[in-house]
Amino acid sequence: MAANFTQRIHYNGKTVLAVFVPQHRRDGTYYEVNIAGVPRFYVTWTALDRYDLAKEEGIDIPYELVLAVSDALEKRKGH
Repeated sequence: MAANFTQRIHYNGKTVLAVFVPQHRRDGTYYEVNIAGVPRFYVTWTALDRYDLAKEEGIDIPYELVLAVSDALEKRKGH
């Protein structure tokens, strides 16, 4: 299994430190994303050809942050 990693992410004029925890599941690879001040959320590769939120209820993540996370993961993975 791949190791955890950190990366600075820029969105809406802010820079935040994100900790990514890869998780291999039956239906693919998910990344747990931990950012201070933001509820923990998960992203996975989607049919839209980018990383997007895994189906979770009751969390409110700014979509600009989700797109910034997707861009950071794509650059790291070389998609």
